[in-house]
Parts: sequence; structure tokens; C-alpha cells
Amino acid sequence: MESVASLLFWIHLAALAAGGAVSFGMPVVGRQMAAATPDTRPVLFNIAHGLSTVGRAAIGTLIVTGPLILWLRFGWNPPNATWFAVKMILVVLLLAGVIYAGILLKRAEGGDRAAGQMMPRVGGGMLVVFLLLILSAVFAFE
Repeated sequence: MESVASLLFWIHLAALAAGGAVSFGMPVVGRQMAAATPDTRPVLFNIAHGLSTVGRAAIGTLIVTGPLILWLRFGWNPPNATWFAVKMILVVLLLAGVIYAGILLKRAEGGDRAAGQMMPRVGGGMLVVFLLLILSAVFAFE
């Protein structure tokens, strides 16, 4: 069973890396949207949609593998329950941010300039949440 838990942890870390790439990449794409020409906007939206797809897959994978690892490795008892609670709150915030960013992306693609201007701020906020989530995971499971 330990091998299964190790494999799940590896998958979990790979999904974390994918989510990290999105967390750092999306704000960069969002900032480029503001100054994009009509010719480059479709390319930037394609990149944003691709990153969004990777991000959703990463979060889905993390949501599936996380509880399985918690069960197999820790018997549902994280070493530090307080930090684990903080981590779970940040997971919910990150998930809400991903949903909101997806809504903003669709609005911006439809021509809503206010949504386009909001995207870099939301992306930056999600990056902070992502980094705090990793920090809380370190303390929850040390």
C-alpha cells in the first residue's frame, strides 16, 4: 500500500507543478492582454485557454489525490491539523479564484475591457494564494 501512496504523491507533486506553471504564467498573459493588438489578442486568448485547461486538470488531480494520500499515509489525521485547516481554506480560495478567472477570461474574450483589466490582479492574487497554500502544506505535513 505504501507504493500506491508514493505513486499518488508523485502524481500529486506533478499536478502541483502544473498548477504552479499556470499560477505564474496566467498573470503574465493577463498583463499582455492590456496592450495587445487586435492581431495578437486571439493568440493570447488561446494561450490563456490552454493554461486554464492545464490549471483545471491540475486542481482536479490534486483534489482526487490529496484525500487519498491523507487516508493512505496519515489515516485521515494530518500531523498538524491547524495548518491543514489553513491549507484547505486556501484550496477553496484557489478553486474559487480559478472559477472567477475563467469567467473573466470569457468576458474579456467577448470584449469586456474591465474584465481584461481585472485578470492580472486576479492572477496575481491567485499566485499569492498558491504560494501560501504550498507553505501551509509544508507546515501541515512536517
